[in-house]
Amino acid sequence: MLKKGPWTAAEDAVLADYVRTHGEGNWNAVQKNTGLARCGKSCRLRWANHLRPNLKKGAFSPEEERIIVELHAKMGNKWARMATQV
Repeated sequence: MLKKGPWTAAEDAVLADYVRTHGEGNWNAVQKNTGLARCGKSCRLRWANHLRPNLKKGAFSPEEERIIVELHAKMGNKWARMATQV
């Protein structure tokens, strides 16, 4: 039975340890190899949006804000493309 709802600190630790050891990629294998009661998609989203070490949280710096404004003037609403340059 797959678990829904908030992640626990223990689940976060298991997922982070698995990704450090095996890398990102086959997210469905996480459940099979760790015993986590979460689907592969849930593991991928948790990693990408909350646990990834290079994930920046918080406000934009003035320099980042300037870059975003310039890129938006050039590219319009191509946010994913702009994100690669910030």
